[in-house]
Amino acid sequence: MGDAVSVESGGAAIAGRPAGGASTRVCQYVRMLRIASRMVRVSVVATMVAGTIAPAAPRDARAAAAPRGTILRLRIDSAALHDRHHSVRVYLPAWYSTPEATARRYPVVFMLHGWPGGDGNWPGSGRADITLDSLIATKRIPEVIAVMPDGNGIGLIGRSEYINSWDGASRMEDFIALELPGWVDSTFRTRRRPAMRGILGLSDGGYGAYNIAFRHPGTFGAAASHSGYFTLKNDLSVKNVIGQGETAARIIADNSPLEYIDKVAPRLAGMTIYFDCGTSDEDLASNRALDRKLTALGIAHTYREFPGSHGWGYWKNHLHESLEAITARMW
Repeated sequence: MGDAVSVESGGAAIAGRPAGGASTRVCQYVRMLRIASRMVRVSVVATMVAGTIAPAAPRDARAAAAPRGTILRLRIDSAALHDRHHSVRVYLPAWYSTPEATARRYPVVFMLHGWPGGDGNWPGSGRADITLDSLIATKRIPEVIAVMPDGNGIGLIGRSEYINSWDGASRMEDFIALELPGWVDSTFRTRRRPAMRGILGLSDGGYGAYNIAFRHPGTFGAAASHSGYFTLKNDLSVKNVIGQGETAARIIADNSPLEYIDKVAPRLAGMTIYFDCGTSDEDLASNRALDRKLTALGIAHTYREFPGSHGWGYWKNHLHESLEAITARMW
């Protein structure tokens, strides 16, 4: 359950009251957004990055003209993470709060950040809200809710690899695959079927999106990765997460898509699978290996390579590809 809500509307921060449940407070803010939209005849936008207002980014003509969605920053209670104030950002499309949309339900895209990073990365460095606004306005994707959780765990500088730690101290996989979708469905107007849920990420988040989707096809019907890798890394940054010796070896085998994909291939039939990588990226070989493996197994997928390396310039420019791919069946 959430215990705080913050929204930036037209640059003015609105603080959530401490009383009441998360769903009640979200509804209160939705009503506030409706009032604002009537007054100024536009949809409001909110983008909070690391507790500050992000500077405006250059936009092309279509993006500038697109109705603008809203980003809420929520803090929710997670038993899996032993954290009563875990940060999650939620993008609501421009028309979500309008009277005409009160009966409408929406597909959901979960967006995982890289390492080191946080839930503010996608709307901040990635300008994800601007991309979503533009794609929705030009009808290249359906109206969606986008959920951007904090993926920090107990590894070095918060690394989690989006897996459950060996000792259960931080069950990030359970949070992303089980707790978070349930909370989103109970808080917002969603379409509650695997086919209406997609998960994507970049770098560590790309790995996490694939590992979680492949292990939980009953939750996610689509997965996408930018610059991911597909064998769980074993170095000092994840020692607290995977443990040592036989325990670490088991966790690596169980959470490396390149190692277990043969076993789960039948469960992936019908899943939308998209991934891309820059031709100068350090993880290019891993992406090519997965492409070959999926092709050999006859698993339908789309893999693309573009000029570029491992950074926000690449991810920001190619986010639209993954969003279009994983939402293609969500209309």
